[in-house]
Amino acid sequence: MFGMKLTARIPLLLSAILSICVGAANAQGPAGGRIEAPRDPIMETTARHNLEVARWYLTKRKAYEGARDRLQEILDTYPEFSRIDEVFFLLGEAHMKLGKPEQASDYYNKVVEKYPGSEFMEKARLRLEEARAAGKGEQKSGEAKKQQVH
Repeated sequence: MFGMKLTARIPLLLSAILSICVGAANAQGPAGGRIEAPRDPIMETTARHNLEVARWYLTKRKAYEGARDRLQEILDTYPEFSRIDEVFFLLGEAHMKLGKPEQASDYYNKVVEKYPGSEFMEKARLRLEEARAAGKGEQKSGEAKKQQVH
């Protein structure tokens, strides 16, 4: 190849590059990775911003309703968001902080069922158990109150 003229090398280089790109694009199975539709970059940026604000509301401001609203906005406007598993998990966290373990269970359950490879899956599984226990505790206290009234 080193003895070839530059004009003769260009088609060979282009052919090699093209075969590498086409091979990677057509790869299937575990080595090829998951095939996903391209995401809207503007929507990704907006959703990522809302996610960061919601995290801040949850951790720094303790503004759980504000966090819940931001996260719900992501679900409503961009359900294909690349971090939707985190959105579901944080919605569960917000609902737990708001004293709504039944709603929290729904969101934790979505993470466990729909996103088994998520980094939030184990935390969601633990929180799901906590939310169910808290929900049962609320039911028992509600029943006790009803019995006291009668």
